[in-house]
This record gives sequence, C-alpha cells and structure tokens, in this order.
Amino acid sequence: MTSIGQNIKRSFSDGQKILKHAETHNSIPLKSLTITIDHSEKSSILSAQSSTNNIINDEYNSDSKLPMKRRYARTLSIACVSYRLTKRKKLCQRCCQINDIMCVVGLLGIILMIIENEITFMHVDHHDNLASWIIKLIITISTIILIGLVVYYYYFDISLYCINNSIEYWLVALTGRKLGLMILEILLCSIHPIPRHFPIDVYSENKKINSNLTMTNHSTLISISLKYIPVDVALGLPMFGRLYMWCRFITFHSHLVQDASSQTLGYLNRVSIDFSFVIKTYFHQFPTLCLTIFCTIVISIGSWSLRACDFTSVNEHISMLDAIWLFIGPFTTVGYGDLTPATYCARGVATIASTIGVLVAALLTAVVTEKLVLSRWEKYVHNFVLNSELAKQRTHQAANILIYTWKMWYLRKMNKKRSARYVTMQRKFFESIYIIKQIKEKQRKLTDNCVGVAELMMIHRETSITIDEIVKQTSTMKLKMENVEKKLDGINHTVQEMYKTLNRLLDKRTS
Repeated sequence: MTSIGQNIKRSFSDGQKILKHAETHNSIPLKSLTITIDHSEKSSILSAQSSTNNIINDEYNSDSKLPMKRRYARTLSIACVSYRLTKRKKLCQRCCQINDIMCVVGLLGIILMIIENEITFMHVDHHDNLASWIIKLIITISTIILIGLVVYYYYFDISLYCINNSIEYWLVALTGRKLGLMILEILLCSIHPIPRHFPIDVYSENKKINSNLTMTNHSTLISISLKYIPVDVALGLPMFGRLYMWCRFITFHSHLVQDASSQTLGYLNRVSIDFSFVIKTYFHQFPTLCLTIFCTIVISIGSWSLRACDFTSVNEHISMLDAIWLFIGPFTTVGYGDLTPATYCARGVATIASTIGVLVAALLTAVVTEKLVLSRWEKYVHNFVLNSELAKQRTHQAANILIYTWKMWYLRKMNKKRSARYVTMQRKFFESIYIIKQIKEKQRKLTDNCVGVAELMMIHRETSITIDEIVKQTSTMKLKMENVEKKLDGINHTVQEMYKTLNRLLDKRTS
C-alpha cells in the first residue's frame, strides 16, 4: 500500500511540474523554433491530474477510515463487556436476595411444623384441633410461596448462565440437569403436613373427657405396631430437607464469592468457587467451630425426629431428653443403651445417625490430628534438641570405644586374652560400635524428617539462583573466549605478514 501511494505521489508531482511548465510557458521562442501546447493536451493533463488526485484521496480516506472502524469496534466491544458485567452483577444480587427470602420462608415452615406436631403430640389420637389446623394452613401458604420463589430463582439462574456463556435464547441454557434439579427442589419443597377436615366441636365437654379416658384405657391395652407413624410426622420430617437452601446461603454470602479478585483467580486457575470449595476453606480455617455447629444441628434434628417417631410403653411420644440420649448412642457408634427405638421410623433415624456419626468421627480425627501436628518452627526446635542429644550420645560412645580399646590393648600386653575381663571389654567395645551405628541411622532419619515442602522450595530457589549465575558466567566466558580467538587470529595474521616480509627481504638480499 505504501509503495502504491509513493508511486502515485511521484506521478502526481511530475504532473504538477508539467502543468506548471505548460501554464507559464505555453509558447517558448527558441531562435526560430517555438513549442506550443494545444487545449486538448492541456485538458488531458488536467484530467490526469484530477484522476491522480481522486486516487490519492480515495487511498487517504480508506487509510483514515481503517483506524476509525477499529476504534469503533473496540468501543463497541468494551461497551458490550461492561453491559454484560453490570447485568451479571445485578443478576447475582437478585439470586442472592431471592435465596435469602427462600431460606427465611423454608425455616419458618420447619419451625411451624415442629410447633404443630408438638401441639398434636398432646393428644393421644393425634386429631387436629383449631390451632394445629391454622398452623397447617400457614405452612401450606408458605409452601406455595416457596415453590414460586424456587421457580423465580431458577429464572434468574438461567439468565445468569446465559450472560456468562453469551447465550441469546434462554431455552438453550435450560439443560436437562437444570430442569431435573428444579423439579427435584419443587418436589422437596412441596412436601408438608396439609390441613385436612376443619375441626368442629360436636360433642360436649363431658363427652370429650369420657372419650379421652376411653382412649387412654385402650392405649394401655393396644400396643403400637412397628410400622405405625403419624401422618403429620411422615409429611413433616422431609421438610428438614429444605435446609439445603442454607448451603446456597453460605455460598452467596462468602467473601470468596463476593470478592472479584478471588473469582478472577478461580476462573484463571479453572477452580469453581462453589459450596464444596467454600465449606472446605471454612473447615480449614475454623475446624473446631464448624464441627461443633454441624454436630449441634445434627443432634437437634435427629433427637426431635426420634421424639416424633418413637413411643413409650403407654403409647406416648418420648421426651426430648430421652430422645437426645437415644440419639447419642448410634451417633457416637457406641450402640443402644437402656432405650431402644420402637418403630421402623425411629430405627431409620438411628441408622442415619450412625452413618453421620462415622463421618463426624473421621472429621474429628482429622481436626485433632491437625491440632497435634507441630508447626514448622516447633519442628525445627524439636529436631535441634533431638539432634544435640544424639550428638552427645555419639561422642560418649566414641569415648567408650577409645577406653575399651586401650583396656583391651593393656590386657593383651599383660597376656590376659582369655580372661573374663578381656571378654567383657571386647563385648562392650562391639556394643559401643553398634550403638554408634544406630545413632547415625537416627540422625539420618531425623534429617530426612526435617525436610519438608518449604525446605524443598528453598533448595529449589537456591539451586535456580546458582544455575542462573553459572549461565551468566558461562556466557561471559564465551564472549571472552571469542575475543581471545579474535586476538589470536590477529596475531596469527600479523606473524604471517611478518614471515612474508622477512622472506621478501631475504630474497632481495640473496638476489
């Protein structure tokens, strides 16, 4: 492009020179010869000039438009990225707000379910009264609101997925996995104790008392089967599954998710900052606190579940303290004590408790092990003390070897090689040698145990620095050797010239 422009400019300058020459000197008298330029030639020159001007202007305009187009495209891309980032931030905030409301509504439903069941537990026949019916109605309303919030949350989640992956149509982002998770959450949140028939007081107060007395008498006679479980309890226990929303709550409110720098580092290193990553960091930073909170929540939920499922000999629900005592046995994997579960539901809760107890025991072992591990500097001090003690023992045994050697030499000189004292000294001599070998082995193992990742990194850093210095020295030596070779070549060339000059002088003298 530049060569074409230069040729065009050169031709344009030549044309201008010709045109100026033609305009100023239309007729030049040279003695008897005149040179004239017709109007046709002048018009052809003017047309050539205009064509060259048009070509240059087109080239200039095209060259000037290219950076403008690039700048415009760059501004458009920056504006698009800023718009997407702003929209992504707003969608993340909306998802966080909706999830917070879901957590509050779900926790409210669980608390109301526990209150309703506790009211129902006061009656042996588990019939609804007005208070429990109203609470069930409130739970149903909160469940409907919660299902709507779940659908609303997934709407914003799919929009966020479209923004992150530059997807224009939202049906493309609605994968089978997301659809399955949404249906699963809706089914999990829809399970709740529903209000049945409205309780109406048909009988008088005396009839109620008589019916209660007969029911208590029948309850003492009829034992509850293993398969029995109240309907409200069967529909209420799955409501504890709504606590999964709090995992999402912890993720959204974590500083790792809210911090832009950590998000950027995660994307660059291909690390997804999700709930598993966040909970690992919390267990790494605060292991005791996290384990205590987890055990408290599990014991509370499991104990109340056992109270709701298990019954006493008089067909009443066991107390909360007895339920805690019954739950701690399988939770600590010790087994049952004086209390045992009386229904299949209680046995299922005990099985889940034992499974979680194994997990908690493993976590507790890991936490205690981490607490008992010495730090880097504590390990240095401990190894230094052990090494100094081993060095003292080695010096002591070396001195013993010298003493026993001198005594053996003395007894040999006294012709007492077969004496018991000589044999004892020889035995102690070999024992000291064996002890020194053991001390050397312990020192070697101690040195190996002292070397960790930090020491390896330090050695690697020092080795890299040394290698860099050697490479620099080698490069300087190469330069010096090249200079020496050049100087030697110059000396060789000078010697050859001197040799040729001497030969010429000798030839002249001989001739």
